Amino acid sequence: MVTLGIIGVVSAMTIPTLMNQTNGKELQAGFKEAYSILSQAVVSVQNESMPGMRKFYATQTSSGDYPNANEILQKIYSKLKIVGKCEYKSPVRTYNKKIENPMIDRGKAEPDKALANGMCFNAYVNALQINLSIDVNGTKGPNVLGHDIFFFEIDDNDTLQPKHSEDVWTDEEIEDMYGDDPDNAYGAQAGDPCSVKSNQKGNGLGCAYWAMIDKNPDDNSKGYWESLP
Repeated sequence: MVTLGIIGVVSAMTIPTLMNQTNGKELQAGFKEAYSILSQAVVSVQNESMPGMRKFYATQTSSGDYPNANEILQKIYSKLKIVGKCEYKSPVRTYNKKIENPMIDRGKAEPDKALANGMCFNAYVNALQINLSIDVNGTKGPNVLGHDIFFFEIDDNDTLQPKHSEDVWTDEEIEDMYGDDPDNAYGAQAGDPCSVKSNQKGNGLGCAYWAMIDKNPDDNSKGYWESLP
C-alpha cells in the first residue's frame, strides 16, 4: 500500500508536467506551420505588388480612414485557402490566462477566417500597420494569446515579422501614461506585452517573437514552449 501511495504521488506530480510538455510541442508544431503558410502568402503578395506595401496600404487619411486597406486584405486572403468562418464558443484569454476577452487593435484576438488546414486567420489594417493574426489549431483551444493565437505584421521591407514585446509595464506606469481605464487601447497594449507579470488586457500581443526563438520572455534560460503559463 505504501508503494502504491508513493507511485500515486509521483504520478500526480509528473503527469501534469508531461501533458504540458506534450501540448507545448503540439502548439509549437502548429506555430511553425502557421509561420510558413503566412510567410509564403506574404512573399506571393509582395511579388504581385509594388515595393513599400505598408506605406501604400496602411496609409491613413486625415479623417482616420485607410482607403487602400481592403485591397491588401483581399490580396492576402486570396493566397490562403479560406473555407468558412471561425466562431469561438468560449472566451479567449490573455497570455497568463488572467483576463478574458483581450483588447487587441492590431489584429484580432479571435481570427474569424477558417482555413482548410483547421487554423483561423485574419488580416487587419490599423495603427499604420498591416496586421495578421492566426490561431494555429482553430477554435478547439486553449484559445489563449501566445499559446495558440499569435500576431504578425508586414514591415517596411515587405516581409513578415512577429510582434515582439518590448518591455513589461507596471500598472503604475500605465496609469501615469494612459489613465486607469483597462479598456484604453493604448494602455492595454503598451510595449506589446508578453509576460506572466503583465495585467494588461493586451497581454500576448508580442509573444510571436519569443515563440519563434523559443525563449521564455520572463526567463531566457527556459524554452518558450516548455514553460507556457
